[in-house]
Amino acid sequence: MTIILALLVFLIVIVFHELGHFSVAKWVGIRVLEFSVGMGPALWQKAKGETTYSLRALPLGGYCAMEGEDEASDDEASFTNAKPGQRFLTILAGPMMNLVIAYICFVLFLGVQGVAVPVVQDFSVNSPAAEAGMQGGDRITAIDGENVTSGKQLVDLLQRHTDLTRPVQVTVLRDNTSKTIAVQPDIEQGKVLLGITMQRKSDFLGAFGAAWSMLWDTLFSLFTILQRLFTGALSINALSGPIGVVSMIGQAAQKGFSQLLFFTGYISLNLAFFNLLPIPALDGFTLWLIALEKLRGKPLSMKVENGIKVAGFALLIGLILFVSFKDILRLI
Repeated sequence: MTIILALLVFLIVIVFHELGHFSVAKWVGIRVLEFSVGMGPALWQKAKGETTYSLRALPLGGYCAMEGEDEASDDEASFTNAKPGQRFLTILAGPMMNLVIAYICFVLFLGVQGVAVPVVQDFSVNSPAAEAGMQGGDRITAIDGENVTSGKQLVDLLQRHTDLTRPVQVTVLRDNTSKTIAVQPDIEQGKVLLGITMQRKSDFLGAFGAAWSMLWDTLFSLFTILQRLFTGALSINALSGPIGVVSMIGQAAQKGFSQLLFFTGYISLNLAFFNLLPIPALDGFTLWLIALEKLRGKPLSMKVENGIKVAGFALLIGLILFVSFKDILRLI
């Protein structure tokens, strides 16, 4: 079941990524030769206009094959003969579609799970808040003297507590009585934590705004992870490959449908983020080449471009194999 769910998650995030490329390519007039759901041998194919639509045997994503995308073409409607702006939008549409899917998943997650409110539901192990005397049911009304009206605001105010030599002054309402408790917070991955779980309330309309905040907060955390990797503060051993992701999908599914929704959004957001990095063989590198072409007034030769992409793809596969090997060791 874990493998089936993992394949479904990968299928959703990759097919919609390719659907982004496909939709904009059609819109700007680039010829799409084939749009496929799945990989491997074709189970079903139908030609409509200039495009063949396929359903293939292996549910490992899909692809959008455009005329002249990987080789020179004299076709006026080919990718290489399209204007730089048209090519840029076509490539950018894939990661942007993943951002849309992530946002939709976060909205559904918060709609099902509820939006966090600043009321203590439970405590983590060795919780600083519990050790300081906070209790379940406490409504947090202020952090360091600033009023708190939502779970999101509580998290934001905690991150402003930069002087870690002093405790956080947490004002709570308990039995209609207000009191202030000094809590020395924990720091995990640069985040200030009280060690509490907040209550949630059903608010589907509020989920749209909360999902937007969740999207940007998660993107910021990905930038932080990347920065820590480059500075050496985070080891490459901490990364997970496909095997590790499959394991995490299984763990999320065990916690319920809402957690699976969240993790699907998280995977889609990761795909958007890393695809936009200027790494050969990824969309971000193609976008960089198009921008460079605009500045130079001419593109790189197809031979040089493909050579760089092949080398980058080989390095990328090597990295995936390395982290997958680490994933197997962790599972063992």
